[in-house]
Amino acid sequence: MISYESSFTMVIECKNNDIVNIIAKSLEPENKQVNDKTTITMEIDNNKLILKLKSSSPISTLRNTADDIISTISTIESVYKSVKS
Repeated sequence: MISYESSFTMVIECKNNDIVNIIAKSLEPENKQVNDKTTITMEIDNNKLILKLKSSSPISTLRNTADDIISTISTIESVYKSVKS
């Protein structure tokens, strides 16, 4: 049997802390829906959101999770820009 262990760190730098907090709050439900072999931790450091993903599933699972997070952030960015316009 093949054993997997993968990790990935994503740092999202924003213009201000408000945007970081919006993204973090928006990702909370996403983080809770991850399978039992994958964990996501978030930390805020000034205007940066640091996401750490760790999984004992195949790397494709981690990649799919990262893709979902990036898609969510992209949607948040679009909505934020349209509201601020």
